[in-house]
Amino acid sequence: MKTITSALALSLLFTPAAFAHGPHIPLSQQSQPVAITTTDLGDGLYMLQGRGGNIGVLAGDDGVFVIDSQYADMAPGILNAVNEIAGEKPRYLVNTHWHGDHTGGNAIIGETGTTIIAHQGVRDRVTLDVTRDFFGQEATTPASPPEAWPVITFTDEMTLYLNGQTVRLIHAPTAHTDGDTFIYFEEADVLHTGDLMFSGMFPFVDITSGGSFLGFTAASQAMADMITDETRIIPGHGPLSGKSDIADIVAMLEGTMAAVQAEIDAGKDLEGVLDAAPLTPWVEDWAWGFINEARFTRLIFEDLSRAAD
Repeated sequence: MKTITSALALSLLFTPAAFAHGPHIPLSQQSQPVAITTTDLGDGLYMLQGRGGNIGVLAGDDGVFVIDSQYADMAPGILNAVNEIAGEKPRYLVNTHWHGDHTGGNAIIGETGTTIIAHQGVRDRVTLDVTRDFFGQEATTPASPPEAWPVITFTDEMTLYLNGQTVRLIHAPTAHTDGDTFIYFEEADVLHTGDLMFSGMFPFVDITSGGSFLGFTAASQAMADMITDETRIIPGHGPLSGKSDIADIVAMLEGTMAAVQAEIDAGKDLEGVLDAAPLTPWVEDWAWGFINEARFTRLIFEDLSRAAD
């Protein structure tokens, strides 16, 4: 694999805002864009990493196919990186879900003539102001401008045939959100998961956007069942990964859900569960800045309690 770093700017702020899962941050208040790192996976496929969700690129004679667009301020660097790879602008852009660290660059990239594709759930959310509870604090994400909206949508599955690849777009219901898509390049045996995979980290399950832990676990297993031990995985966040990393995530999810459920069954409320610290065995290996022990415990508790109602 070959890695190339473009000359786009500078610092990465590792904060909730950096993942755009929380309150909307105006472009003028966001941190400076960071360098785009391009990893050549062969077969015309590349992984781009910057600030926001990992991007997938398929380049070839049929045009450039891009997965996700990070933030608006990252879009010029993404377009530069794509131009370095293929010498042209993207033909297609697919959004894996609606969060701003995966759709924030849509408008800028869309204005180049790129066709935006996504699950219908993505269009349903980016076309409206969305107000939701975010760890006990109400937050509103404004609607995206029309040039950022998907113009082709699907509900279950969609297949494209581009650059010698069979590109399968598959919806995972009620998982990270209610509009998630994972993308499998059959001939190259490469999978892009969107935020259905936070590699080596507690995932953010957006239960206020239709996500659920049972759905997230089911999506993880569905992805594992369709790939091989040799499959290379571009996760939504984290390094290039493999099938065994999904198995580790499934085991972690099953274990943490069972641990929290045991506390719920003992009659504890949220504060009681937090005090019991049932996730201690997983914290050292899985907790990180955005989804720490308390936030992950709270997400599981709220999801399991809601499911029991």
